[in-house]
Amino acid sequence: MTRTAHILTISVSLCAGIGIGSGLAPSRWLGAIASGEAPEYPSKGMDSLATHQRESALVQATRSASPSVVGIAVTTKELVRQRYQDPFFDLFFGEPPAQMRQAQSWGSGVIVDAKGYVLTNFHVVANAVESNMPSDFQVTLPDGRSFAAKLLGGDKDNDIAVLKIDADHLPVAAIAIGTPAIGEWALAIGNPYGFLIDDPRPSVTVGVVSAVDRSFTPRSGISLRHVLQTDAAINPGNSGGALVNAIGEVIGINTFIFTGGGQSQGSIGLGFAIPIARALHLVDEIVQFGRVRDFTTGLSTDPSAAAAMGLRRGDGVLVSEVERGSPGEKAGLQPGDVIVGVDGKRVSDLEEVRTLLRLFRVGDSVPLRFKRAGKERSASLVLEEQKKRR
Repeated sequence: MTRTAHILTISVSLCAGIGIGSGLAPSRWLGAIASGEAPEYPSKGMDSLATHQRESALVQATRSASPSVVGIAVTTKELVRQRYQDPFFDLFFGEPPAQMRQAQSWGSGVIVDAKGYVLTNFHVVANAVESNMPSDFQVTLPDGRSFAAKLLGGDKDNDIAVLKIDADHLPVAAIAIGTPAIGEWALAIGNPYGFLIDDPRPSVTVGVVSAVDRSFTPRSGISLRHVLQTDAAINPGNSGGALVNAIGEVIGINTFIFTGGGQSQGSIGLGFAIPIARALHLVDEIVQFGRVRDFTTGLSTDPSAAAAMGLRRGDGVLVSEVERGSPGEKAGLQPGDVIVGVDGKRVSDLEEVRTLLRLFRVGDSVPLRFKRAGKERSASLVLEEQKKRR
């Protein structure tokens, strides 16, 4: 269920060890075990000390976050036309009738509310949404409980979807506040290949936050913007699972990886996650409206007019038209203004403006900076829902 791209394959190996203090060097330990002459297990006191040493922050973070990470199974009915391998038969009797079959997909999710809201990736449920055929959603908790779920809605552009289960005593994920630090520990928790393993408990891989605020160029074919990058291994089935910090707080929703070419289809240390603050921002929309509502600014731009004014790439975005009564007009913008900043970030072209606006939703107030007659000014643009055209 992950998107893949072919790039140079890189191999990374991390190793660590803890001595137990048995009085034997590691090689002697192994030799004694192999010969059947291993000494008695260390005393209870030493065993307790070893256990304490193993109780690292990452172990505790895993123990804290894992109960809220669930497995998701999606079963979708689809019409398939079975063809006979006999052209003569087809000539006289035509194509055989379509038959119904079931298609299955799997992924992970995170319980983000005691009411039973489960956050996952849109591509985990995409077949069910796009086929418009009857589908069943099953959510399995690490404690073994399994519930039928209802799909409340999703947003393909942001790769977010929300399921709802009816259950009591649900373990709700702790949510991190603020932007993660580059280099801090990151744990990817999910259910890779969960349908092959008879165990509902999620697995964990460990890495660091490699980068924040990563965006991809339009030619990459990836629409996501401002995502987290991690080298924690994210594998098929991890989609929709949690990226967690060292104190067990969710910092992102795992969404896709780059893989190597040829036979190398697993993680190569380039995984990406949607920041949790943005994901939860969209959850509110989906829960309330069943979708992420389209918004309007009422502003239009014309590249040819910008060129005629002598504006170059990097100078900002020319406002060529302002719709009457629109959010743009209410914010005080006029034709001829040049937008140079959105939400505190400098912008040089229309794509950057669009990318930043995608982080907001209907009703949000977006801080703008613009130039008029050479003087820079500020405005607050309150987004309104895009009215459907009749």
